[in-house]
Amino acid sequence: MTSTGAGRAVEEFLRIVPGARTVLDEVIASHPDRYGAWSEGSVDDLLEFLLEVFTRPVLLPLLRTGTPDDETAVRACFAYIESLATDPNPYVESSVHFGILEQFLEDQNTLLRAWNHSLPATRTKLAAMLEEYPATLRALRAAGVLE
Repeated sequence: MTSTGAGRAVEEFLRIVPGARTVLDEVIASHPDRYGAWSEGSVDDLLEFLLEVFTRPVLLPLLRTGTPDDETAVRACFAYIESLATDPNPYVESSVHFGILEQFLEDQNTLLRAWNHSLPATRTKLAAMLEEYPATLRALRAAGVLE
């Protein structure tokens, strides 16, 4: 898996995630002064980009619905996450942690679906993050999700 990094975050988002262009265009149109550079692929704040155009409007709704029709989109989203999660840059790693992984903690069903769809690098980072949340980790172990 090739890492995406901050410099290619927009390009890879548009290439990998279904419906990404529509979401990106809507966010840019809502605040063109703030997000206009994203249309050229320039991201000054990767965390903000991930939260505003990927995690909140695309990924979390897909994980909440859990319908079979969404599976292709969910797999594509996790391919995008994996491309970010393999980047060794601490800035990208931090943005993935706070902008994506911690968002899975909103409820147990979201976390379980995220866990089940996670690819190797993402799952490793998700497991490491869960160590910071012992009660959640115990609940997942009790549910038989984690060993």
